[in-house]
Amino acid sequence: MWKFERIYRELLLCSLRQVSLVHQEDVASKCGVSLGLVNKTVKKLEAAMAIEATRSGVRVLSPARLLNLWAAERDLSKDVWQLFRLDPATEVEKNLPRDVLTTAFSAWFSVSGRKPAEYDRMYFYVTNRESFNLWLDFRKKKIRKTNPNVFALHVDDEHLIRSSEKGVVCVPQVYVDIYSINGPEASPFLRDIATTYPSLSIF
Repeated sequence: MWKFERIYRELLLCSLRQVSLVHQEDVASKCGVSLGLVNKTVKKLEAAMAIEATRSGVRVLSPARLLNLWAAERDLSKDVWQLFRLDPATEVEKNLPRDVLTTAFSAWFSVSGRKPAEYDRMYFYVTNRESFNLWLDFRKKKIRKTNPNVFALHVDDEHLIRSSEKGVVCVPQVYVDIYSINGPEASPFLRDIATTYPSLSIF
């Protein structure tokens, strides 16, 4: 995941919390990035008419435009650390290690209690490789390499961890990850998220 994606995430979270203005310095500090990168990203988002930069700070004008710009740029495949097949999928989902952060379909199901479409693929961020490898060791005999349905992601992103709750990444991250994954189950999930959070809907 690129560092500028942390800035997108932070601005969207501020918008969802209805924070009207945010200072660039605060964004840089919270995201663990340079002020120069924040200023560069702000200029790009301003040109896209997603945000407005004022002397008092940055204001998100269109969370939906910002979210969909991020979704179009997100490439989840680059963050895949391990992929394999482990069945049954429902049992795997229930018994993931405690310190992983679920995203995509499993995450939205966890947050909303809804499955807008059936899915058989799981995506999660590994925050502790050692404990995850131990979890894998217990399941070695059941793991297959063909037709993977489990995708373990790994990124160096403290902001991702801090913005997650109860083992689930934040809603904007769930959205852009589903968008990047695509597939027949993606559209119903994206619509459900946008319906639940109207400010994120482009319609």
